[in-house]
Amino acid sequence: MGENEKNYNYSKVSAIDGVIEKENIPLKYGFGVRHTQLVIYFFCILVGFIARGHMGVTVVAMTSNFHRNVKTEDTHVINGTGREYNATIEDLNNTVINESVIGDLENVTEKRYKTYDWPKSTQEMMLGSFFLGYCIMTFPIGLLTQRFGGKLPLQLALLVNGLVSVMTPWLTDLGGWKAVCACRIAQGLSQAGLYPSIQNLLAKWVPINERGTLTSYVYTGSTIGTVVAFQLSGLLSDSRWGWPSVFWAVGMICLALFLVLTVFGAATPAQHRSISVEEKNYIMGRIVEGKVRRPKTPWKAILRSRPMWATLATHVGSGLIFVFFFTQMPSYIHYILGINVRSSGLLSSLPYVVSFFTSLAFGIISDYLTNNKILSVRNARRIFNTFAQLGICLPLVLASFTTNQYVVLFCLVFAMAAHVAIHVGWMVNHIDLAPNFSGTLMMLGNVLMNICNVLLPILVANVVTDVGDQIQWRIMFFIVATVSLSCNVVFVLWMSGDVQPWNDIDENDTSLEDIKSEYDDEVKEKQAQD
Repeated sequence: MGENEKNYNYSKVSAIDGVIEKENIPLKYGFGVRHTQLVIYFFCILVGFIARGHMGVTVVAMTSNFHRNVKTEDTHVINGTGREYNATIEDLNNTVINESVIGDLENVTEKRYKTYDWPKSTQEMMLGSFFLGYCIMTFPIGLLTQRFGGKLPLQLALLVNGLVSVMTPWLTDLGGWKAVCACRIAQGLSQAGLYPSIQNLLAKWVPINERGTLTSYVYTGSTIGTVVAFQLSGLLSDSRWGWPSVFWAVGMICLALFLVLTVFGAATPAQHRSISVEEKNYIMGRIVEGKVRRPKTPWKAILRSRPMWATLATHVGSGLIFVFFFTQMPSYIHYILGINVRSSGLLSSLPYVVSFFTSLAFGIISDYLTNNKILSVRNARRIFNTFAQLGICLPLVLASFTTNQYVVLFCLVFAMAAHVAIHVGWMVNHIDLAPNFSGTLMMLGNVLMNICNVLLPILVANVVTDVGDQIQWRIMFFIVATVSLSCNVVFVLWMSGDVQPWNDIDENDTSLEDIKSEYDDEVKEKQAQD
């Protein structure tokens, strides 16, 4: 602290709420309140993914043996285990990440707790209910985030997920699968604001010179949360307390984190009760470029922004290939290569574990390159985002030409390890473009991405009519990879690493052209100096 407080830059900047001007901005500031806030946000993402991801395993324990091995005319026996799996494309198209279930829950003792004779179609309906609620609420909760900041939507998500999860076992006993669907829809509705809220909070708490490192730390919560969800649900479902204990444990975790966020969390540094003046100035002075306030959303200016559309394009392309990879790739290696993915903890967990470390590495490298002027922010975003897209597309295409299980395993691990470079690519670029509206931009991207993800199973169903035909899978892989890489080309050509002029204007602000002109002059002057 003492050393941090000795280095100052004497200049005036606007406070985040646009009320007070601060002086004496520290040039450096070590560990502080911003780090504890980001730890809380990390756990918010982690717990959110536990709540959304555990159902793929838990539904297996909830279902009786009668419907776990249903015979159909398209049934295959894999690896000589005698287990039978429905290989119809309709089931594969409805698959959510549960194909990568940790552990084999088919032998769970079911005498202590009630189980249900739910067919495959009903199980998939329950798994998809969360994403139905997520899609419905994406746009409205994005507006809520813009209006009230990121803390409130996170509190709602944790509170609703906690209460609903705790009640789910009893509601299921009363209402069966319909009650489960209703509970999952409610959880999806509340979690729609998870990423817009996190993006909004990161824009308020992370200085530009720490943006790559700290945002990468926070976003690793999604990968760790997925692993924990699989492991926790498998462990508890196979315990003496049975599958209801999964819902109770997840609910209590959500409620505990809700209390932590409520007591210790703050939407902005200015609203935090115990942050030092020096750290507050350090954060504000390095986030602010121009006036910062709470303007009305300038929709016209946003929708006319070419850099914004470039970022949204790769947002959609990246999300599309991510969803395809984790919903269809397990089916590919299951039916083409004969690997029993359900009972393979290695295939399920290893890509996530490796990606945790690569995500941290990408953040550190990105900040080092930009802070030392080796790369501009714009070029850093381009390079890391391109590496992420190539890193998942090329292994995907390569996998369609091989039947070697070790090569496929390498492809899975490398693809996920490379894909997390998007954390310092398009994901952080929302904050680069508009710190005031980063949550809104994330919301717009999620809306477009969810629309494409709804259409994806239809495309798969029409291309892959025979799950045992490797050529059909190869065509599908090429289609998705082409779309993803094309979206990245748009991002590389038209993205920007600078704060956009509409970041500081109201919808009805008549000075837009003046601000644009002034902004263009500043950019030209900066380019001339470089």
